[in-house]
Amino acid sequence: MKKFFMNGKLTHKASDHNTKRCEVEKWVFLPHSDFEKLKANPYQEHEAITAARDLMYEDKNAYHCIMLLDEYGDDGLLIEAEGFDYPRLSMFVPDAKSIYDRYQTSEPEIKLHDMIKDTVEKIAELAHTDKTDFTSADMINMDEVESLVKNAIVQQLAQRDDIKIAENTDIGVEFQSDIHVEAKELTELKFYCPLNIQREIRPSFDEDEDEFLDDTEELSDYESLEYESEISSAIEAYQCDEEENCGIMAYLGDRKRFADKVYSIFPSVEKVGDRLLGVFICQICGELDSYEYDELLQELSGQASDGWGEGFEQHEIHTPEGDIHVSFYDTNGAWELMTEKEVKAAPVLPSEDVELRM
Repeated sequence: MKKFFMNGKLTHKASDHNTKRCEVEKWVFLPHSDFEKLKANPYQEHEAITAARDLMYEDKNAYHCIMLLDEYGDDGLLIEAEGFDYPRLSMFVPDAKSIYDRYQTSEPEIKLHDMIKDTVEKIAELAHTDKTDFTSADMINMDEVESLVKNAIVQQLAQRDDIKIAENTDIGVEFQSDIHVEAKELTELKFYCPLNIQREIRPSFDEDEDEFLDDTEELSDYESLEYESEISSAIEAYQCDEEENCGIMAYLGDRKRFADKVYSIFPSVEKVGDRLLGVFICQICGELDSYEYDELLQELSGQASDGWGEGFEQHEIHTPEGDIHVSFYDTNGAWELMTEKEVKAAPVLPSEDVELRM
């Protein structure tokens, strides 16, 4: 038989196991490394605790807590910080991920699970009477299964933060729509970053070295503006089919730290004053707390330097003056992500090209 196991900590000769009600006000996913550090040292501060500080307190009925979950593991930490930035009260919860999954399980899913268990028991009983072959349609009410699946889908949709309405509209007419869904309005956030654009210099022959020389030149802000259309077209052409609706968010669904709040992320370029800047256009459901916001910025920085941006940089963009390569991350200068408000408030530093043009 398959063995069950979990991580835990047993107390030697425990005096009692009395409990008090703990209400989870928020489920928060942490990177695996962060979770392991907090598990090893529960008294350290963490941004996720700070962001949810107002949700945690104790009253006469219960501890009001947050559950920190290991993003790539199974366990959790139940935290009541009492207004501080670190776990003042905490408990290690083995296999907390399965608790989270059960918490999200709808009533129709539970009924479907019970139906499967009952059918297994029935088939096992008949197998001991020398019956060996079964027809599933005879053992299961398929109409009931279809109804349960449909209701489970609707209830799961209704629990999502980005869905306003989810209804089962089945009227028993074949080929008619039987689920009605309306999404909540999304908020757009833009994060800007400087670009580094290199243009290939046509190869020249060095007679002394007896070889062809390849080189590149960095374009100035003024020169970069001339290629806005070509770069935008290249970004669009680089997009895969999976990115049609959600952009690069299609690959980040496992980043539970912010994935439930961020619907889409589309990289682009935009003219801001006399500069061409890279921009990540994000569509957000609801509001990000400070921890989710910082985690999104970290992810965008990673995408600019090592993820999407690294791949895009390696694709040359053909122009009449020579091929160019566009990097959303510049290691040579002061690189940062800026909001739309910060970009507009930033002082304009005229480049040499701008001064000459004036």
